[in-house]
Amino acid sequence: MKSLKLDEKSVLVIGGGIAGLQVASDLAKFGVKVYLVERLPSLGGHVSLLSTIFPTLTNANEILLQKISEVTSHPNVQVLTNTEIKEINGTFGDFKIKIVRKPRYVDERKCIACGKCEKVCPVSVPKEYEMNLSHRKAIYMPLKAFPETYLIDEKNCLHFKGNECKACTDVCSEDAIDFSQAPIDMELKVDAIVLATGFDLFDARKIAQYGYGTYKNVITGLEYERLSHPEGPTNGKIVRVSDRKELKSVVFLLCVGSRDNKYNTYCCRIGCLNALKHAYILKKQYGDNVDAYICYIDIRASGKGLEEFYQEVRKSGITLIHGQPSDIRPLPDESLNVEIFDTSTHKLLSIVADLVVLETAIIPCTAIQEILNLPLSQYGFFQEKDLKLNTVETVIKGVFLAGTVQGPKNITETLEHASTAALRTIEALIEL
Repeated sequence: MKSLKLDEKSVLVIGGGIAGLQVASDLAKFGVKVYLVERLPSLGGHVSLLSTIFPTLTNANEILLQKISEVTSHPNVQVLTNTEIKEINGTFGDFKIKIVRKPRYVDERKCIACGKCEKVCPVSVPKEYEMNLSHRKAIYMPLKAFPETYLIDEKNCLHFKGNECKACTDVCSEDAIDFSQAPIDMELKVDAIVLATGFDLFDARKIAQYGYGTYKNVITGLEYERLSHPEGPTNGKIVRVSDRKELKSVVFLLCVGSRDNKYNTYCCRIGCLNALKHAYILKKQYGDNVDAYICYIDIRASGKGLEEFYQEVRKSGITLIHGQPSDIRPLPDESLNVEIFDTSTHKLLSIVADLVVLETAIIPCTAIQEILNLPLSQYGFFQEKDLKLNTVETVIKGVFLAGTVQGPKNITETLEHASTAALRTIEALIEL
C-alpha cells in the first residue's frame, strides 16, 4: 500500500480566483505544500467585482473573504501574487517551474497602508469596469490586494515617464517607496500542477450594432455589478451612466457573444441567471418606478434553487421578450431606442431605455497554453481527459484543471469542480 505522506508533496496552483483558492484550501487541509501563483496583485478574480451571488443573493464579498482567509492564513500555502509563470519543465513528480515576481515599487514589508501616498499622487486614471465613474491614482491599493500593500502603476506613474515627480516618496514616513525594484526570478519544484486561470469576457464591441464602447449607457453585466455594489462608483445606487440620473427603463440582453454561430456557439452558463439577478436587484431598488426588460433566446435556469429563483424574479414585475434587437440607436438625451421583434407575440416592440446591459459570454483564458502545450477543446477551453468521466485531468499526467478553465460554469459549479480537482490531485500524489 502506498504511503500517505502528503506533507512531503507539493503542488503548483496557477490562478488566484475562486477556483484556485478552493483548490489551494482543499490541498492544504490534506497537508500538501501549495504554491498559489496569481499574475495580478490581488486575489479573487472576477468574483471580487460581484455584489451578490445567485440564487440566494448572498453577499459575494463575504464568501470570497472567507476563501481568501482560509488560504492566506494556512501554513501549507505560499501565495505569490503579481507573479507570472515563465517556464514549465519536467514530468509528474518532478515539475520544475520558473516564475517572475513583478515589482510593486513599494516595499511590502514597510508599507503600513496608511494611504498618504495615494492622496498626494497627481495622476488619476479610470478604474477598470467602473465606466469612468470612479478613478484611482498611479499609486493605489488594488481590490482584494494580497499582501495588503500599495503598488505603483508603472504605465501611468509620472516618475517612469521621465518626470521628477516624487510626491509619494516625500510623504511616505515609512520609506516604503522603492523605484529601484526590479523583477525577481524564482524557481519552484513541485509534484503536480493545477490550472485555475479562470475566464475572460467576450468583447461586446465586436457586435457593433449594440453600441458598446460608443454609447455611454450601454454597459456590460460586470459593469452593472459595479453599479449595484455598495463599494462601487455609485455606492450601490443603480443609475444612468451618462448623467447619474435615476432610471425609468432598463433592457438586459442575453447571449451577447454566446450561442452565436459567428462568435461562440456554446452556452455561457451564467448569462440568464445574471440577467435575472440584475433585473431583480433593479426592481428591489426602484419598484414600480422602473421598467425592466430581459431579451432572451431562451431562459436556462438549471440547478438547485435556480428554477425557484427564476419564478420569483418573474413575479417582481419584469418583462420577458423572446427576441434580440437588431440595432440600438441613441436619442438626443442619450437614452437609447431598442427595437425588438418579440417572437412569442409576433409584435415589433420599440423601447426607450435609460440603460442597456449586455450579458456577455465567458470565453477561454488559455494564455499559459503556450508554456504547457496542452490541447484545447472545440470551444477553445483546455481539453479534459474525458468529458463524461473525468473533466479535471488532462492528457499530461500530473496536470489538472479546476473551474472555468475547463469550460463555462457558475460559481457553485466552479467550487465543486475545483474540489474535485483537488481530490484527484491528492489521489494521484498518493500513487506517486
